[in-house]
Amino acid sequence: MSDEYLLYGTLSSGSKADGLLTVCKLDTTTPIRTFKQNGSFCNRTAVIDASILSAQSDRPIINSYSITKEAPMQKLILQEKLSCMVASHSRKLLAAGTHTGKLIVWELGSGACLIYKDIHFGSISCLVFSQDDSVLFSAGSDARIYSWRTAELCNAHLNYMDVQPLESANQHSLEVTGLFCGLGGILDSRLYSISLDGSCRVWNASDLRLQTTYVFKEALLSIVVDPAERAIYAGTDDGVIYHVDLYRQSREGAGLEYTGGLQRVVEVSTESSVKFTQHTGKVLSLDLSFDSTLLVSGSEDGTVIVWDIATHQVLKKIKPGRGAVYLAKVLEKLPSEHYIRHESLRFSYDASYASSHDVWLDIPESGESHVAYSISNVEHFGPEAITVANAGEAISAIDQGSNEKEDLRAKVEKLSAAYNALWETYSTTVGLKENGDPQDLEDAAK
Repeated sequence: MSDEYLLYGTLSSGSKADGLLTVCKLDTTTPIRTFKQNGSFCNRTAVIDASILSAQSDRPIINSYSITKEAPMQKLILQEKLSCMVASHSRKLLAAGTHTGKLIVWELGSGACLIYKDIHFGSISCLVFSQDDSVLFSAGSDARIYSWRTAELCNAHLNYMDVQPLESANQHSLEVTGLFCGLGGILDSRLYSISLDGSCRVWNASDLRLQTTYVFKEALLSIVVDPAERAIYAGTDDGVIYHVDLYRQSREGAGLEYTGGLQRVVEVSTESSVKFTQHTGKVLSLDLSFDSTLLVSGSEDGTVIVWDIATHQVLKKIKPGRGAVYLAKVLEKLPSEHYIRHESLRFSYDASYASSHDVWLDIPESGESHVAYSISNVEHFGPEAITVANAGEAISAIDQGSNEKEDLRAKVEKLSAAYNALWETYSTTVGLKENGDPQDLEDAAK
């Protein structure tokens, strides 16, 4: 716990732009950095390697903060306000939803808009990537959940109008307020969703097939799941946080059994032993420490609480003295101090993106057992993009008068020579293995 940090966001009771983001050590809760001019809200903050991104709730702006300064380093101007935002686990993509039901995916490195598409009727309330980033899940006020192949969302050669959901689900009856995707690949992970209808549903992430429905008496606003998926923690609109164990002692006493599956409907107990009850307002955000022994919650009552999960006791209680706490997130490390400026995020799909993102060097497939690549096989297709031509073609496209291209020629020739030498060594080694001469094999290896 000593090496973990807590990031929490508060809204001012006055101007929304007067809200704060605060970073502190999780064990001491003493602030070490405060970020000003922030007016964000739930599901609108993303922490990436070198900055903290915060979409403003009252303006079409994303503030980008460096860990070293209080004021925003950049204000990324958009054309429409965002209702939610999430970064991929690789930190290469930024996905956002709007109040009009549009999905936007940006490439963070270039700011290119990869897709801009209507996907929901009404506001998109939450987005989450699978742990391997292969699928993006979306949910909104229309009570629907969709899954999207990330490869299709980012395929610049595919007409974005042709991109369709991988799967969909509509079992919730009211707005979906939270999504959580478990660990693992898309084929063996679970998706958890909560709604204002008071239900938490567990799905197969790959096909959105319903496994279990947990029924609560209150509307649910926030969720976090143990990394080992042993328990669900769900925050409600009356300040209660439910602790729902996903495994129980089997009736035969031989071990543990899963409480869900087979589309079961499970009524959640209201006993005090399975609840955290110190907040007096809506629980807007939940997160867990790295070892899952601590639960962190942020509430509309203006407090952040650090709980001991084993005893359900309060360890730390922070009162920032401002408005509602809409964000409480545990960070394993702080963003880098070396801030990298972001390219402006374009807000419309650019069909020319595909033509400007060619592969720089593409080695063609060949059925031959030995192919020697040389600089004479390099074909030039434009001022930036090059590709290797098919074997047998000899098109020289490097301008002899350019020092930069001469340097490129030397580098490619050096790479070609290294490749051919490696291939010759490999062929010799394989031949010796087949002949069965151990002494020659040892000499070749040397």
